[in-house]
Amino acid sequence: MTAPRHEPRGLRITAAAVLAAAALALAWPLAAPGAEAGKAAPAAEAPSADEAPPAGERVRLGDDTAADEYELYRLPDGYRLPDGSFSESAIVGHQKRRLETINARLGARLRAAETPHFLFFSDADGRTTARFTAWGEALYDSLREQFGLAKRERVWHGKCLVLLFRNRAEFDAYARTFDRHDAAQAGAYFAVEGHGPDGPQLVHMCFPLDQRSERRLQELFAHEGTHAFFEMYRTPGRLPLWLHEGLAEYMTTVNDRALRASKWPAAARAARSSASLQRLFAREAGEEMTLAEYAVAFTLVDCLLDAGRERFRQFVDALKDGALQNAALAAAYGFDLRELEVRWREHALHRGPAEGR
Repeated sequence: MTAPRHEPRGLRITAAAVLAAAALALAWPLAAPGAEAGKAAPAAEAPSADEAPPAGERVRLGDDTAADEYELYRLPDGYRLPDGSFSESAIVGHQKRRLETINARLGARLRAAETPHFLFFSDADGRTTARFTAWGEALYDSLREQFGLAKRERVWHGKCLVLLFRNRAEFDAYARTFDRHDAAQAGAYFAVEGHGPDGPQLVHMCFPLDQRSERRLQELFAHEGTHAFFEMYRTPGRLPLWLHEGLAEYMTTVNDRALRASKWPAAARAARSSASLQRLFAREAGEEMTLAEYAVAFTLVDCLLDAGRERFRQFVDALKDGALQNAALAAAYGFDLRELEVRWREHALHRGPAEGR
């Protein structure tokens, strides 16, 4: 995804499921859904090769979320300290106080749960909320370890707020009321709360929980959560669309190997064709991707990781620091996008899903 253009008011919405998670050397420290401690999970039916990736949306609130239309997100006095840094405790306190306003405006009964990096507002049953809180910290820790981030290095300010709604109507109402966003077609979405170029960067994610299995919810959370992580990593935005989606798709396969196997055949078919990837490399945020292109993006990430994880981090860091794709690839790997396409074809045709890390 390219860096978002800031608009003075309103929302800038990009269709494409939210942002990026680097491939992990270790799977999340969680059993697959349905497994008990110390026991293997029951065999799950492999997902269909034609099953679409998790459908989410990315929302960018206006640069000044203190505007009246985003009153819920207006930061309190005292969040900025005399040295120019931010009071994280003041920001988190502000985030927690949102709960009362949300419940009052929506007539909802959301309850709060907190972890070191996430704040959950949920009206789901206790077991479902507990699963999300466990998924959140496991995902965050894995991503931090993968990219060598120090434990105290911050990805977002405050906490990532996660809103879980039992029914679709409340999810839609929240999106319309507080984010001025029509989420009728979204499986979930995340929103970046901009507070100007020198302000703190906050993010929240919203999920409707109706009509989804636990397995599908975990896949969706992996996709959306890693998108949110890499949207905020180092600096907001700046990753190309194929990399955002490839990272998010890769992450869904880390804890569910059946998903990896289901995605590979479409990529192999694309690799056998003569179609160029250059248009995919140029695709910008907000443009649509086909199911086959999601599979290609996933295997492109797999290919780059196979060539070296430290190189992969250097590539992502260079993009986040403003380098163009060819320059970032050259600095990290010593080749450009055309050479990446050549290497990807060989990887997709001969590596195979069972050989993943």
